[in-house]
Order: sequence, then C-alpha cells, then structure tokens
Amino acid sequence: MGSRGREKDLKMKSFVRIMDQVSTYTGYAVSWMTLLMVLLTMYDVLMRYVFKAGSIWIQELEWHLFAANFMLAASWTLLRNGHVRVDLFYARFSPRTKAWVDLIGAIFFLFPFCTLIVYASIPFVSDSWAILEGSSDPGGLPARYILKSVIPLTFILLALQGLSETIKNVAAIRNGD
Repeated sequence: MGSRGREKDLKMKSFVRIMDQVSTYTGYAVSWMTLLMVLLTMYDVLMRYVFKAGSIWIQELEWHLFAANFMLAASWTLLRNGHVRVDLFYARFSPRTKAWVDLIGAIFFLFPFCTLIVYASIPFVSDSWAILEGSSDPGGLPARYILKSVIPLTFILLALQGLSETIKNVAAIRNGD
C-alpha cells in the first residue's frame, strides 16, 4: 500500500475512533438523563398523589427528556449492535456475511432513511426556532424548539455512526474477519 493508501487508512481509522467516542459519550449523557428523568418522575408522582400539587412544566419536562433519551440513544445503540433485527438467520452467519448484511442494510436503508428524516425535519425545526415555539399550555415549558432540534441531530449522529460501522464492515469484508 502506498503512502496515499496509508494516509487514507489512517484518516478512516481516526474517523471511526472519533465517531465511536462521540456515540459512547452520547450514550453516557443519555444514561444520566435517564436518571434525571426517573428522579423527576418520582418527584412528580409524589407531588401529585401525596401533596395534590401537580405541575404542567414538570410533566412536559418528563416527556421531553424521554423523547431526547429515546432519540439520542440511537447512535450509541448502533455502536453497541443493539438495534432490533431478525436474528433467525443472522445469528448463524459468519462474521464476513454479517458484515455484508450490515453493509447492504446501511447503504439501502439506514443512510436513505437518515437523509430523509434530516431533510424533512429541517423546515419543521426551523419554523419552531423562528417563532421560539413553546408550550401551548399555560405553565408549560417555554422552549419546545430545543426538543425539536434533537430530531435532525439524532439522525445526523446515527448516519455518522452508520458510516463508522460501514467502514468497519468494509474492513471486515476485505480482511475476511
């Protein structure tokens, strides 16, 4: 392999390492947000059922955190190979065949879907930012546009992690492992 090939290989390895770290750190952040969400829900239940004092903004914050947790965990889940798949045949495949299946799945399903969602969500998020959208309920959260911004961010991170996995799959196919 020439110097250009080695340089390209180093850049791809560097991208894979950085993207895997980004997904790992996102996963850690989501785990802390999950703890926050559990504590917030416990507080909400205590306040509503013991002290008869509910709060709309607390309830909205719960579902905002849940939505953010669910979405932002996607790239970490892909890194950890935790997405749902039909393992009836896949589990019996060789590592090289699994790499082919994952590569084809990414090219024909993951990347087009991520592109579609990012493309479709940009006007939705942009409009929300333009009016600084908040809750329509009195006493609700004032910054709904922040939550809506998580939608394209999620699918950008998922596509980047998919690219990292694609690079790993191509290497597995080439190396036969």
